Amino acid sequence: MISDEPMRRNPRASYLGTLVRLWALRHVALPSASLRGSVCLMGVWTGLWIAYDWWQARPDPQFFVAEIPLFAWYALAALGLAAWLRRCSTPSPPFAAAFALVTGLSPVVLLITTVGSRYLDDRWLLGAGVVAAGYTLAYLLRGLSSLTGAPQRVAALTGLLLLLAFVWLSDALDAIPQVWAPVEHEPAVASNNDAPADQEALLFAQQSKIDRALASIERGSTPQGEVFFLGFAGVGDEKVFAQEIDLASRVIGRRYALGSRGLVLVNDARDLHGAPLASLSALKYALNGLAAKMNVERDILFLSISSHGSEDPTIAVSNDDLPFNDITDDELAEALRQSGIKWRVVIISTCYAGGFIEPLKNPQTIVIAAAAADRTSFGCGSDSDLTYFGAAFYRDALPNARTLRDAFEQAKSAIAQRERREHVDASRPQGYFGAELERKLQDLTQSLAH
Repeated sequence: MISDEPMRRNPRASYLGTLVRLWALRHVALPSASLRGSVCLMGVWTGLWIAYDWWQARPDPQFFVAEIPLFAWYALAALGLAAWLRRCSTPSPPFAAAFALVTGLSPVVLLITTVGSRYLDDRWLLGAGVVAAGYTLAYLLRGLSSLTGAPQRVAALTGLLLLLAFVWLSDALDAIPQVWAPVEHEPAVASNNDAPADQEALLFAQQSKIDRALASIERGSTPQGEVFFLGFAGVGDEKVFAQEIDLASRVIGRRYALGSRGLVLVNDARDLHGAPLASLSALKYALNGLAAKMNVERDILFLSISSHGSEDPTIAVSNDDLPFNDITDDELAEALRQSGIKWRVVIISTCYAGGFIEPLKNPQTIVIAAAAADRTSFGCGSDSDLTYFGAAFYRDALPNARTLRDAFEQAKSAIAQRERREHVDASRPQGYFGAELERKLQDLTQSLAH
Protein backbone atom coordinates (compact mmCIF):
# COMPACT_ATOMS: atom_id res chain seq x y z
CA MET A 1 0.00 0.00 0.00
CA ILE A 2 1.18 3.49 -0.76
CA SER A 3 0.92 5.94 2.11
CA ASP A 4 -0.76 9.32 1.74
CA GLU A 5 2.26 11.24 3.03
CA PRO A 6 4.55 10.57 0.04
CA MET A 7 1.65 11.32 -2.28
CA ARG A 8 1.24 14.74 -0.78
CA ARG A 9 4.98 15.42 -1.07
CA ASN A 10 5.26 14.26 -4.68
CA PRO A 11 1.82 13.62 -6.12
CA ARG A 12 3.06 13.18 -9.69
CA ALA A 13 5.63 10.52 -8.80
CA SER A 14 3.09 8.81 -6.55
CA TYR A 15 0.44 8.72 -9.24
CA LEU A 16 2.78 7.46 -11.95
CA GLY A 17 4.38 5.00 -9.58
CA THR A 18 0.97 3.66 -8.67
CA LEU A 19 0.15 3.19 -12.37
CA VAL A 20 3.39 1.27 -12.91
CA ARG A 21 2.57 -1.03 -10.00
CA LEU A 22 -0.96 -1.46 -11.33
CA TRP A 23 0.31 -2.30 -14.84
CA ALA A 24 2.55 -4.90 -13.18
CA LEU A 25 -0.64 -6.34 -11.57
CA ARG A 26 0.60 -5.62 -8.07
CA HIS A 27 -1.67 -4.67 -5.19
CA VAL A 28 -1.91 -0.88 -4.96
CA ALA A 29 -3.84 1.90 -3.34
CA LEU A 30 -4.87 4.31 -6.04
CA PRO A 31 -4.28 7.94 -5.11
CA SER A 32 -7.35 9.88 -4.21
CA ALA A 33 -7.17 11.43 -7.68
CA SER A 34 -9.69 13.96 -8.81
CA LEU A 35 -11.56 13.59 -12.08
CA ARG A 36 -9.46 16.49 -13.29
CA GLY A 37 -6.26 14.50 -12.81
CA SER A 38 -7.65 11.50 -14.66
CA VAL A 39 -8.89 13.71 -17.49
CA CYS A 40 -5.40 15.18 -17.76
CA LEU A 41 -3.96 11.68 -18.01
CA MET A 42 -6.47 10.85 -20.74
CA GLY A 43 -5.20 13.96 -22.49
CA VAL A 44 -1.68 12.55 -22.33
CA TRP A 45 -2.79 9.26 -23.93
CA THR A 46 -4.67 11.21 -26.61
CA GLY A 47 -1.59 13.30 -27.31
CA LEU A 48 0.50 10.16 -27.71
CA TRP A 49 -2.11 8.75 -30.11
CA ILE A 50 -2.00 11.94 -32.21
CA ALA A 51 1.82 11.93 -32.17
CA TYR A 52 1.85 8.31 -33.35
CA ASP A 53 -0.65 9.25 -36.07
CA TRP A 54 1.66 12.03 -37.21
CA TRP A 55 4.68 9.72 -37.25
CA GLN A 56 2.77 7.18 -39.40
CA ALA A 57 1.72 9.87 -41.89
CA ARG A 58 5.25 11.10 -42.62
CA PRO A 59 6.89 12.43 -44.73
CA ASP A 60 4.04 14.68 -45.80
CA PRO A 61 1.33 14.57 -43.10
CA GLN A 62 -1.93 16.46 -43.45
CA PHE A 63 -4.06 17.41 -40.42
CA PHE A 64 -7.78 16.56 -40.46
CA VAL A 65 -9.58 18.58 -37.79
CA ALA A 66 -12.87 16.82 -38.59
CA GLU A 67 -11.49 13.64 -36.95
CA ILE A 68 -11.09 15.31 -33.53
CA PRO A 69 -14.75 14.80 -32.43
CA LEU A 70 -14.23 11.02 -32.65
CA PHE A 71 -12.16 11.22 -29.47
CA ALA A 72 -15.41 11.99 -27.62
CA TRP A 73 -16.47 8.41 -28.42
CA TYR A 74 -13.54 7.11 -26.39
CA ALA A 75 -14.06 9.60 -23.56
CA LEU A 76 -17.70 8.53 -23.23
CA ALA A 77 -16.65 4.88 -23.25
CA ALA A 78 -14.17 5.50 -20.42
CA LEU A 79 -16.77 7.34 -18.35
CA GLY A 80 -19.35 4.64 -19.04
CA LEU A 81 -16.98 1.80 -18.11
CA ALA A 82 -16.03 3.55 -14.87
CA ALA A 83 -19.70 4.00 -13.97
CA TRP A 84 -20.38 0.33 -14.74
CA LEU A 85 -17.48 -0.93 -12.61
CA ARG A 86 -18.62 1.24 -9.71
CA ARG A 87 -22.21 0.02 -10.01
CA CYS A 88 -21.27 -3.68 -10.15
CA SER A 89 -18.77 -3.57 -7.28
CA THR A 90 -19.69 -4.19 -3.65
CA PRO A 91 -18.74 -2.04 -1.86
CA SER A 92 -18.77 0.66 -4.53
CA PRO A 93 -15.52 2.58 -4.98
CA PRO A 94 -15.57 6.37 -5.49
CA PHE A 95 -16.26 7.26 -9.11
CA ALA A 96 -13.01 9.23 -9.37
CA ALA A 97 -11.06 6.13 -8.33
CA ALA A 98 -12.93 3.88 -10.77
CA PHE A 99 -12.27 6.40 -13.55
CA ALA A 100 -8.57 6.47 -12.62
CA LEU A 101 -8.54 2.68 -12.92
CA VAL A 102 -10.05 2.88 -16.41
CA THR A 103 -7.66 5.67 -17.39
CA GLY A 104 -4.74 3.45 -16.48
CA LEU A 105 -6.10 0.75 -18.80
CA SER A 106 -6.22 3.08 -21.82
CA PRO A 107 -2.72 2.25 -23.16
CA VAL A 108 -3.74 -1.39 -23.66
CA VAL A 109 -6.61 -0.33 -25.90
CA LEU A 110 -4.37 2.15 -27.74
CA LEU A 111 -1.73 -0.49 -28.44
CA ILE A 112 -4.30 -2.89 -29.92
CA THR A 113 -6.10 -0.25 -32.02
CA THR A 114 -2.91 1.36 -33.37
CA VAL A 115 0.24 -0.75 -33.35
CA GLY A 116 -1.52 -4.13 -33.24
CA SER A 117 -4.13 -3.53 -35.93
CA ARG A 118 -1.63 -1.91 -38.29
CA TYR A 119 1.35 -4.23 -38.00
CA LEU A 120 0.01 -7.67 -37.07
CA ASP A 121 -1.67 -10.05 -39.49
CA ASP A 122 -4.90 -11.81 -38.51
CA ARG A 123 -3.23 -14.76 -36.79
CA TRP A 124 -0.92 -12.67 -34.62
CA LEU A 125 -3.56 -9.99 -34.03
CA LEU A 126 -5.97 -12.64 -32.71
CA GLY A 127 -3.28 -13.98 -30.40
CA ALA A 128 -2.42 -10.47 -29.21
CA GLY A 129 -6.12 -9.82 -28.61
CA VAL A 130 -6.45 -12.94 -26.46
CA VAL A 131 -3.40 -11.96 -24.43
CA ALA A 132 -4.69 -8.39 -24.06
CA ALA A 133 -8.11 -9.67 -22.92
CA GLY A 134 -6.50 -11.91 -20.30
CA TYR A 135 -4.31 -9.07 -19.09
CA THR A 136 -7.29 -6.70 -18.93
CA LEU A 137 -9.26 -9.15 -16.81
CA ALA A 138 -6.33 -9.56 -14.40
CA TYR A 139 -5.86 -5.78 -14.31
CA LEU A 140 -9.51 -5.14 -13.44
CA LEU A 141 -9.56 -7.90 -10.83
CA ARG A 142 -6.45 -6.52 -9.15
CA GLY A 143 -7.50 -2.89 -9.42
CA LEU A 144 -11.06 -3.39 -8.13
CA SER A 145 -9.81 -5.57 -5.31
CA SER A 146 -7.38 -2.82 -4.34
CA LEU A 147 -10.14 -0.20 -4.43
CA THR A 148 -12.76 -2.14 -2.48
CA GLY A 149 -10.84 -4.64 -0.38
CA ALA A 150 -12.92 -7.49 -1.78
CA PRO A 151 -12.87 -9.70 -4.93
CA GLN A 152 -14.98 -8.20 -7.70
CA ARG A 153 -15.14 -11.03 -10.23
CA VAL A 154 -18.53 -10.12 -11.73
CA ALA A 155 -17.61 -6.46 -12.14
CA ALA A 156 -14.24 -7.32 -13.71
CA LEU A 157 -15.67 -9.91 -16.11
CA THR A 158 -18.59 -7.75 -17.27
CA GLY A 159 -16.22 -4.80 -17.58
CA LEU A 160 -14.01 -6.88 -19.89
CA LEU A 161 -17.02 -7.90 -22.00
CA LEU A 162 -18.11 -4.27 -22.32
CA LEU A 163 -14.60 -3.29 -23.38
CA LEU A 164 -14.47 -6.05 -26.02
CA ALA A 165 -17.86 -4.96 -27.34
CA PHE A 166 -16.60 -1.37 -27.52
CA VAL A 167 -13.47 -2.37 -29.49
CA TRP A 168 -15.57 -4.45 -31.90
CA LEU A 169 -18.12 -1.66 -32.38
CA SER A 170 -15.41 0.96 -32.90
CA ASP A 171 -13.92 -1.16 -35.68
CA ALA A 172 -17.34 -1.89 -37.23
CA LEU A 173 -18.23 1.81 -37.25
CA ASP A 174 -14.72 2.79 -38.36
CA ALA A 175 -14.65 5.11 -35.32
CA ILE A 176 -10.86 5.22 -35.15
CA PRO A 177 -9.59 8.82 -35.30
CA GLN A 178 -7.10 9.45 -38.08
CA VAL A 179 -6.03 13.00 -37.31
CA TRP A 180 -2.99 12.90 -39.56
CA ALA A 181 -2.89 11.27 -42.98
CA PRO A 182 -0.52 11.37 -45.94
CA VAL A 183 -1.29 14.00 -48.54
CA GLU A 184 -2.87 12.35 -51.55
CA HIS A 185 -1.35 13.47 -54.82
CA GLU A 186 -3.23 13.24 -58.07
CA PRO A 187 -1.88 10.35 -60.11
CA ALA A 188 -0.12 11.20 -63.28
CA VAL A 189 -2.15 10.38 -66.35
CA ALA A 190 -0.39 8.19 -68.85
CA SER A 191 0.41 10.07 -71.99
CA ASN A 192 -0.15 8.60 -75.40
CA ASN A 193 2.42 9.83 -77.86
CA ASP A 194 1.01 7.87 -80.78
CA ALA A 195 -0.84 9.61 -83.54
CA PRO A 196 -4.59 9.91 -82.93
CA ALA A 197 -6.30 6.65 -83.70
CA ASP A 198 -8.48 6.25 -86.72
CA GLN A 199 -11.52 5.81 -84.51
CA GLU A 200 -13.90 4.49 -87.15
CA ALA A 201 -11.49 1.82 -88.40
CA LEU A 202 -10.49 0.91 -84.87
CA LEU A 203 -14.06 0.42 -83.69
CA PHE A 204 -15.04 -1.43 -86.86
CA ALA A 205 -12.26 -3.97 -86.22
CA GLN A 206 -13.41 -4.91 -82.73
CA GLN A 207 -16.04 -7.49 -83.65
CA SER A 208 -13.62 -9.47 -85.81
CA LYS A 209 -11.03 -9.33 -83.00
CA ILE A 210 -13.49 -10.81 -80.55
CA ASP A 211 -14.52 -13.43 -83.11
CA ARG A 212 -10.90 -14.52 -83.55
CA ALA A 213 -10.43 -14.76 -79.80
CA LEU A 214 -13.64 -16.78 -79.45
CA ALA A 215 -12.60 -19.14 -82.24
CA SER A 216 -9.64 -20.35 -80.18
CA ILE A 217 -11.75 -21.10 -77.10
CA GLU A 218 -12.48 -24.75 -76.37
CA ARG A 219 -16.02 -25.85 -75.71
CA GLY A 220 -16.99 -27.10 -72.27
CA SER A 221 -17.08 -30.89 -72.24
CA THR A 222 -16.78 -32.30 -68.71
CA PRO A 223 -19.92 -33.46 -66.85
CA GLN A 224 -19.19 -31.42 -63.72
CA GLY A 225 -18.74 -28.22 -65.74
CA GLU A 226 -15.73 -26.06 -66.51
CA VAL A 227 -14.67 -22.48 -65.87
CA PHE A 228 -14.63 -19.78 -68.55
CA PHE A 229 -13.10 -16.33 -68.02
CA LEU A 230 -13.90 -12.85 -69.30
CA GLY A 231 -11.75 -9.90 -68.22
CA PHE A 232 -12.70 -6.23 -68.60
CA ALA A 233 -10.21 -3.38 -68.04
CA GLY A 234 -12.28 -0.24 -68.31
CA VAL A 235 -9.99 2.82 -68.33
CA GLY A 236 -7.07 3.05 -70.74
CA ASP A 237 -5.27 6.08 -69.28
CA GLU A 238 -4.02 4.11 -66.25
CA LYS A 239 -2.08 0.89 -66.80
CA VAL A 240 -3.11 -0.55 -63.42
CA PHE A 241 -6.45 -1.83 -64.73
CA ALA A 242 -4.97 -3.73 -67.67
CA GLN A 243 -2.30 -5.21 -65.41
CA GLU A 244 -4.88 -6.29 -62.86
CA ILE A 245 -6.99 -8.09 -65.46
CA ASP A 246 -3.88 -9.80 -66.82
CA LEU A 247 -3.09 -11.04 -63.30
CA ALA A 248 -6.71 -12.13 -62.75
CA SER A 249 -6.71 -14.22 -65.93
CA ARG A 250 -3.47 -15.96 -64.94
CA VAL A 251 -4.45 -16.66 -61.31
CA ILE A 252 -7.96 -17.87 -62.13
CA GLY A 253 -6.53 -19.83 -65.05
CA ARG A 254 -4.13 -21.75 -62.83
CA ARG A 255 -6.64 -22.32 -60.03
CA TYR A 256 -9.47 -23.59 -62.23
CA ALA A 257 -7.53 -25.20 -65.11
CA LEU A 258 -8.80 -22.57 -67.53
CA GLY A 259 -6.71 -23.59 -70.51
CA SER A 260 -7.76 -21.59 -73.56
CA ARG A 261 -11.22 -20.79 -72.23
CA GLY A 262 -10.48 -17.13 -71.57
CA LEU A 263 -11.01 -13.78 -73.26
CA VAL A 264 -10.01 -10.27 -72.20
CA LEU A 265 -11.33 -6.87 -73.23
CA VAL A 266 -8.73 -4.25 -72.44
CA ASN A 267 -8.56 -0.48 -72.66
CA ASP A 268 -4.88 0.46 -72.51
CA ALA A 269 -3.63 3.70 -74.00
CA ARG A 270 -0.21 2.10 -74.45
CA ASP A 271 -1.61 -0.41 -76.96
CA LEU A 272 -4.81 0.21 -78.91
CA HIS A 273 -4.28 -2.66 -81.33
CA GLY A 274 -3.61 -5.69 -79.13
CA ALA A 275 -6.53 -7.19 -77.21
CA PRO A 276 -10.12 -6.28 -78.14
CA LEU A 277 -11.13 -2.97 -76.58
CA ALA A 278 -13.44 -2.85 -73.58
CA SER A 279 -16.87 -1.28 -74.09
CA LEU A 280 -20.46 -2.11 -73.26
CA SER A 281 -21.15 -3.40 -76.77
CA ALA A 282 -17.96 -5.50 -76.69
CA LEU A 283 -18.95 -6.89 -73.29
CA LYS A 284 -22.38 -7.96 -74.58
CA TYR A 285 -20.91 -9.47 -77.73
CA ALA A 286 -18.21 -11.37 -75.80
CA LEU A 287 -20.72 -12.69 -73.25
CA ASN A 288 -22.97 -14.01 -76.00
CA GLY A 289 -19.98 -15.52 -77.80
CA LEU A 290 -18.78 -17.27 -74.65
CA ALA A 291 -22.29 -18.52 -73.93
CA ALA A 292 -22.26 -20.20 -77.35
CA LYS A 293 -19.09 -22.07 -76.34
CA MET A 294 -20.35 -22.99 -72.88
CA ASN A 295 -22.89 -25.41 -71.58
CA VAL A 296 -24.75 -22.60 -69.84
CA GLU A 297 -26.51 -25.04 -67.50
CA ARG A 298 -23.31 -26.39 -65.97
CA ASP A 299 -20.25 -24.29 -66.91
CA ILE A 300 -19.19 -21.32 -64.76
CA LEU A 301 -18.22 -17.85 -65.96
CA PHE A 302 -15.70 -15.73 -64.07
CA LEU A 303 -16.20 -12.09 -65.07
CA SER A 304 -13.41 -9.87 -63.69
CA ILE A 305 -13.81 -6.11 -64.03
CA SER A 306 -11.23 -3.49 -63.08
CA SER A 307 -11.81 0.23 -63.57
CA HIS A 308 -12.84 3.46 -61.94
CA GLY A 309 -16.39 3.63 -60.58
CA SER A 310 -18.95 6.12 -59.33
CA GLU A 311 -21.78 6.08 -56.79
CA ASP A 312 -24.55 5.78 -59.39
CA PRO A 313 -23.20 2.98 -59.55
CA THR A 314 -21.33 2.86 -62.86
CA ILE A 315 -18.16 1.34 -64.26
CA ALA A 316 -16.01 3.88 -66.06
CA VAL A 317 -15.14 3.06 -69.68
CA SER A 318 -12.69 5.25 -71.63
CA ASN A 319 -9.77 4.92 -74.00
CA ASP A 320 -8.00 7.50 -76.16
CA ASP A 321 -11.08 9.72 -76.64
CA LEU A 322 -13.06 6.88 -78.19
CA PRO A 323 -16.85 7.32 -77.89
CA PHE A 324 -17.43 4.81 -75.08
CA ASN A 325 -20.20 4.99 -72.49
CA ASP A 326 -19.91 4.01 -68.84
CA ILE A 327 -21.73 0.84 -67.74
CA THR A 328 -24.52 1.03 -65.15
CA ASP A 329 -25.55 -1.69 -62.74
CA ASP A 330 -28.73 -2.37 -64.72
CA GLU A 331 -26.82 -2.62 -68.00
CA LEU A 332 -24.36 -5.13 -66.53
CA ALA A 333 -27.17 -7.21 -65.06
CA GLU A 334 -29.08 -7.14 -68.37
CA ALA A 335 -26.00 -8.15 -70.38
CA LEU A 336 -25.49 -11.18 -68.16
CA ARG A 337 -29.17 -12.08 -68.26
CA GLN A 338 -29.33 -11.87 -72.07
CA SER A 339 -26.29 -14.13 -72.43
CA GLY A 340 -28.20 -16.94 -70.70
CA ILE A 341 -25.15 -17.91 -68.61
CA LYS A 342 -26.57 -19.40 -65.41
CA TRP A 343 -23.51 -19.75 -63.16
CA ARG A 344 -21.55 -16.50 -62.74
CA VAL A 345 -18.75 -15.23 -60.49
CA VAL A 346 -18.58 -11.45 -60.94
CA ILE A 347 -15.56 -9.69 -59.41
CA ILE A 348 -15.72 -5.89 -59.60
CA SER A 349 -12.62 -3.92 -58.64
CA THR A 350 -13.88 -0.33 -58.70
CA CYS A 351 -14.89 2.39 -56.29
CA TYR A 352 -18.50 1.97 -55.03
CA ALA A 353 -18.56 -1.56 -56.48
CA GLY A 354 -20.91 -2.77 -53.75
CA GLY A 355 -23.74 -1.00 -55.56
CA PHE A 356 -23.66 -3.76 -58.21
CA ILE A 357 -24.45 -6.58 -55.79
CA GLU A 358 -28.20 -6.15 -55.44
CA PRO A 359 -29.06 -6.28 -59.19
CA LEU A 360 -26.84 -9.34 -59.75
CA LYS A 361 -27.41 -11.57 -56.75
CA ASN A 362 -29.17 -14.91 -56.96
CA PRO A 363 -28.35 -18.43 -55.70
CA GLN A 364 -26.31 -19.19 -58.84
CA THR A 365 -24.18 -16.02 -58.63
CA ILE A 366 -21.26 -14.85 -56.52
CA VAL A 367 -20.46 -11.12 -56.52
CA ILE A 368 -17.24 -9.80 -55.00
CA ALA A 369 -16.87 -6.02 -54.80
CA ALA A 370 -13.71 -4.09 -53.94
CA ALA A 371 -15.64 -1.45 -51.96
CA ALA A 372 -18.99 -0.85 -50.33
CA ALA A 373 -21.67 1.01 -52.26
CA ASP A 374 -20.76 4.27 -50.50
CA ARG A 375 -16.97 3.80 -50.34
CA THR A 376 -14.01 4.37 -52.61
CA SER A 377 -11.29 1.82 -53.18
CA PHE A 378 -7.58 2.59 -53.50
CA GLY A 379 -4.52 1.92 -55.58
CA CYS A 380 -5.53 3.35 -58.95
CA GLY A 381 -3.11 5.43 -60.96
CA SER A 382 -0.41 5.10 -63.57
CA ASP A 383 2.21 4.70 -60.87
CA SER A 384 0.48 1.61 -59.42
CA ASP A 385 1.02 -1.95 -60.56
CA LEU A 386 -2.16 -3.23 -58.88
CA THR A 387 -5.02 -1.75 -56.91
CA TYR A 388 -5.20 -2.55 -53.19
CA PHE A 389 -7.94 -5.06 -53.97
CA GLY A 390 -6.07 -6.63 -56.88
CA ALA A 391 -2.94 -7.12 -54.81
CA ALA A 392 -4.78 -8.52 -51.80
CA PHE A 393 -7.26 -10.74 -53.66
CA TYR A 394 -5.70 -11.93 -56.93
CA ARG A 395 -2.02 -11.82 -55.99
CA ASP A 396 -1.95 -12.76 -52.31
CA ALA A 397 -5.15 -14.58 -51.31
CA LEU A 398 -6.68 -16.47 -54.23
CA PRO A 399 -3.72 -18.66 -55.30
CA ASN A 400 -3.62 -20.60 -52.01
CA ALA A 401 -7.03 -20.06 -50.40
CA ARG A 402 -9.19 -23.12 -49.75
CA THR A 403 -12.33 -21.52 -51.20
CA LEU A 404 -13.32 -18.35 -52.99
CA ARG A 405 -14.99 -17.12 -49.81
CA ASP A 406 -11.77 -17.70 -47.85
CA ALA A 407 -9.83 -15.73 -50.45
CA PHE A 408 -12.29 -12.85 -50.13
CA GLU A 409 -12.13 -12.82 -46.33
CA GLN A 410 -8.33 -12.90 -46.37
CA ALA A 411 -8.18 -10.07 -48.88
CA LYS A 412 -10.78 -8.05 -46.96
CA SER A 413 -8.73 -8.32 -43.78
CA ALA A 414 -5.46 -7.44 -45.52
CA ILE A 415 -7.01 -4.40 -47.20
CA ALA A 416 -8.45 -3.17 -43.88
CA GLN A 417 -5.03 -3.45 -42.24
CA ARG A 418 -3.35 -1.59 -45.09
CA GLU A 419 -5.93 1.19 -45.06
CA ARG A 420 -5.53 1.61 -41.30
CA ARG A 421 -1.76 1.83 -41.69
CA GLU A 422 -2.13 4.47 -44.39
CA HIS A 423 -4.86 6.42 -42.58
CA VAL A 424 -7.40 6.31 -45.41
CA ASP A 425 -11.13 5.75 -45.08
CA ALA A 426 -11.97 2.06 -45.12
CA SER A 427 -13.18 0.75 -48.49
CA ARG A 428 -15.03 -2.17 -46.84
CA PRO A 429 -15.04 -4.79 -49.64
CA GLN A 430 -18.34 -6.63 -49.97
CA GLY A 431 -19.18 -10.18 -50.97
CA TYR A 432 -22.38 -12.00 -51.85
CA PHE A 433 -22.07 -15.78 -52.15
CA GLY A 434 -24.97 -17.54 -53.80
CA ALA A 435 -25.37 -20.84 -51.96
CA GLU A 436 -25.85 -23.03 -55.03
CA LEU A 437 -22.81 -21.68 -56.86
CA GLU A 438 -20.67 -21.87 -53.74
CA ARG A 439 -21.44 -25.60 -53.45
CA LYS A 440 -20.82 -26.10 -57.16
CA LEU A 441 -17.43 -24.40 -56.96
CA GLN A 442 -16.43 -26.56 -54.00
CA ASP A 443 -17.32 -29.69 -55.97
CA LEU A 444 -15.41 -28.41 -59.00
CA THR A 445 -12.34 -27.59 -56.90
CA GLN A 446 -12.36 -31.07 -55.37
CA SER A 447 -12.64 -32.71 -58.80
CA LEU A 448 -9.73 -30.64 -60.14
CA ALA A 449 -7.60 -31.68 -57.15
CA HIS A 450 -7.95 -35.39 -58.00
